[in-house]
Amino acid sequence: MNAQETFATLTADPALAQSPLAKLCGEAIADQHRLHRRLERISRISDGYQGDLMRTNRELAAANERLGDALNEVRTLSGFIPVCSRCHKVRDDGGYWDSVESYLGKHSDVVTSSAVCPDCLAGTCGVVGNLPASSPIGDEAQAEADRMDAITQDPVFADSPLLGEYQRLSTGFQKLSRRLNKISRISDGFQAQLKELNVALAQASRTDPLTALANRRAMLERLEQAAASEEKPLFAIAMIDIDHFKRINDSFGHAIGDNMLRALGDALRANVRATDFVARWGGEEFLLFVDDSDAFEVQRLCERIRVAAEAVRVEYHGKAIGCSVSIGCAMHERILSFEDTIRDADRALYAAKSYGRNTVVLAADL
Repeated sequence: MNAQETFATLTADPALAQSPLAKLCGEAIADQHRLHRRLERISRISDGYQGDLMRTNRELAAANERLGDALNEVRTLSGFIPVCSRCHKVRDDGGYWDSVESYLGKHSDVVTSSAVCPDCLAGTCGVVGNLPASSPIGDEAQAEADRMDAITQDPVFADSPLLGEYQRLSTGFQKLSRRLNKISRISDGFQAQLKELNVALAQASRTDPLTALANRRAMLERLEQAAASEEKPLFAIAMIDIDHFKRINDSFGHAIGDNMLRALGDALRANVRATDFVARWGGEEFLLFVDDSDAFEVQRLCERIRVAAEAVRVEYHGKAIGCSVSIGCAMHERILSFEDTIRDADRALYAAKSYGRNTVVLAADL
């Protein structure tokens, strides 16, 4: 016999049915039904977060594995390049990152509320119903406990046959409230973890794993944004290449080559301005986006980077290994695409190599 049937049996006597305690028992039964519905809804939401969390964990692990494979599987003469182990072509992971972006686009707004999705808050979600923005579940349990204590100590209800039934219903309500509170906290924990993993996944898709600089994808996004903006059309692109990097790999090993790339990445990070953007372009090449600068400022910045690169040292069996860089710069013109500006910078870099390396060349001077 369930609580409602038990209550109906006890209140068959009209005198008991009209008593204040009968009303309290009826309210307790209704409250229990309400909490059961809320528990079921929040459990479904929590299960959804848990499922998303597991899927995102798998995606992040796959992303890290792919980025690691790009470094560990293939070593080329010009450094590490992600090459397919079967077709030996440079891998294009654009489809993978597009799927990640699609996932984030669908789920990023879900983690903005507290255990309840925005559609539920707006009352437009047809799956889990409409829940309030905040549910003081713990307060409800304590309030019911206080009310039960007051009623059981009230001499008016001491001899009522319904007192035992009310105490049972009230105790069940409190237990259900605490359980609901616990599940809500678990759901919030899944929600927070999912948000952190989404951020980590987005960061991993735009970060070079070796140097911790931005990667080629992130740089292309930055260039597209800058080229499309009409507020600050003045920018420059500098292509930076380590001189004789193959010689470093051949003479000291790829591990030293990796350390050289990391050290140069640190030097670039330390010498660019806050408004600039630097990325590893591929192999031993780096690309620098110089924002809102004229040719004189760009050349001065690149010269500072060239000098900083000369100071880079990597330890090898007690000996300090150094390097130098060649830099080609190009000012962007509004009538050109940023791809054209990259080609101009690459042309200037080729000229810097032909001039003897360890120098800065502006495309406009060619």
